[in-house]
Amino acid sequence: MKRTNRIVNIMIAAIIVFIVVSVFFAFRGFSVIRKTTTASGQDFLLQSTEYVGKVIQLSMKNRHQALNYLAIDGNLKNSDTPATYLENSSSSLNTFFESLNDEADALFYMKPDGTPLYAFHWDSKNKQVSIADLQTIRPFISHDLSLKQLLAKPTAQNGDSYFINKKAYVNFYQEIKTSSGNIYGYLILPLKLEAFYKNFLQDFEVGYKGYPMIKDQSMTVVMHPVKEQVGLDIIKDREKIYPDFDYSDLKRLEKYQLNHPSGKLTYNSYWWDEDIPREVLKISAFQWIDVGLAHWVVAINADYNERNDAILNFVIALSFLLVLLLLLIIICSLFIHNFRKKETIEAENRQLIEKQKQQKIQHQLELELYQRNKMETVGLLTTSIVHDMNNFLTPIIGNTQLLLEEHSDDPVLKADLEEILHSAQKGKQLSSNVLRFSKTQKSVQEWIDISAAIGVATHLIGEIIPKKVQLTLSIQENLGTTKLEEIDLQNLIYNLITNAYQATKENLNKPQKIQIVVAPASKELTDFLKADNHRMNHVDTFVTLEISDNGSGIPATLRKKIFEPFFTTKSADEGTGLGLFAVTSIVAKYEWHLSLESTEGAGTSFFITFPVCSCK
Repeated sequence: MKRTNRIVNIMIAAIIVFIVVSVFFAFRGFSVIRKTTTASGQDFLLQSTEYVGKVIQLSMKNRHQALNYLAIDGNLKNSDTPATYLENSSSSLNTFFESLNDEADALFYMKPDGTPLYAFHWDSKNKQVSIADLQTIRPFISHDLSLKQLLAKPTAQNGDSYFINKKAYVNFYQEIKTSSGNIYGYLILPLKLEAFYKNFLQDFEVGYKGYPMIKDQSMTVVMHPVKEQVGLDIIKDREKIYPDFDYSDLKRLEKYQLNHPSGKLTYNSYWWDEDIPREVLKISAFQWIDVGLAHWVVAINADYNERNDAILNFVIALSFLLVLLLLLIIICSLFIHNFRKKETIEAENRQLIEKQKQQKIQHQLELELYQRNKMETVGLLTTSIVHDMNNFLTPIIGNTQLLLEEHSDDPVLKADLEEILHSAQKGKQLSSNVLRFSKTQKSVQEWIDISAAIGVATHLIGEIIPKKVQLTLSIQENLGTTKLEEIDLQNLIYNLITNAYQATKENLNKPQKIQIVVAPASKELTDFLKADNHRMNHVDTFVTLEISDNGSGIPATLRKKIFEPFFTTKSADEGTGLGLFAVTSIVAKYEWHLSLESTEGAGTSFFITFPVCSCK
């Protein structure tokens, strides 16, 4: 009997120890899972905050781009009255306002001194633009404290956010210049941030209760899902409305956000989107962004307990079942549960990473679309400028030819007139090349001797290079013929020699040298080109054009960027960033091969390889 009792006591003690150990490990597992879940949730919120910030910046830039397109049509400078401008540009104005999706219903035109001239109102129901009373837009001027900064130094696309009757706005600015570059006036678009939030952020989901919000530098709410919260200081104004609430953690949050560019933290607050705000523990992530002159903090808040309550209830249930004798099964379940939770968290992380990749791809596509729009604008402006240049050069050429006929017996004057005529004709040819680059035209390709064509192009371009630059030529003759437009070859050589010349301008203790070599391509390169492009299999001979300089070289970090349009390391007076982009465009047109070698401090060499038909 005693032996039986002892065995029973041992079994009971073992069961008690087993239960205690099992419960301990159960709550230990809950603690680990809760920390892991909270950390993954904060990381997700931080990634989401970065995404929301990029969406806001890119969307604001697109709205300013739309305002820029509206400003460059020229009708505003040519209209004496708002009625005349409305009549000439009604279609453009309707398209402009419809594209904003109810984010703006006013547009006004202002003198450089800040005096408003025209004001227009958009009726979104009737889809119609009308002339507005100037008094209706004065609040948009008086409340925008950054407007004076714009008039003093116009550098930003938009001002800081401001409030009218507890509604948040931000003004977009677009300066209008005369042909001489002087500021003629400003187009100003007040954007309703409530509508902007509704279009882009209202339906943003975090997977559980939470929402994004935007605050300015003074910690005043700029965008929020609850309209009544807009325009409130997150502490001072809320204390007036709810004086009995505890704001100690909100003060800690405000201090942390004001002193950090981004971050994540947990704090006690309230759900302000409920009729009676409920106190709750929140997890939050934030990031500061700059949109024009506006400096905003983008924050996303979520319910902390909503992520962890289910786990806590499950652990309590497991502990109860342990007490009801299913000790071993419950312990095994805990381990299985922990393992599955880890797999679920890893799967969620993989989904989040994939989602971020898709968002980055979308962001890149939007940037490419913006770049393409900018290129179209440059093409339009270039065509207009070159057309005017041709109008100037035509009478110069005609009158110079007449003067040559009249003064053919004066050799000194005749030489000067021939130099003027030659320069004017070269200018007209240059303008024709620019037009040809800007506009799509039917190309006419001919079989030409590659050595002779390169020699002629180099000789023409060498005349405009300063004499102090040592231009060395080494061109093998009778290398073969290739089918192309000769002007494309001249443009390619012109841009590469110009680039080489600019690279050598910084040489201080050594002469400026540019070397041009034309020779058959190596066997290794020939084999590579045939293997890389099956359409080159029938080509037996390739010729390589090498243009080298002894400049400062190209850093390795920039070698992939130099062929991008508008990328330049020079000042605005020395380069536009289009030269090497034009070279790559011509190379891609004919499926040639382009490569470069560069050593910092020693110089750079560009290699263009052409397929040729042997002269033999």
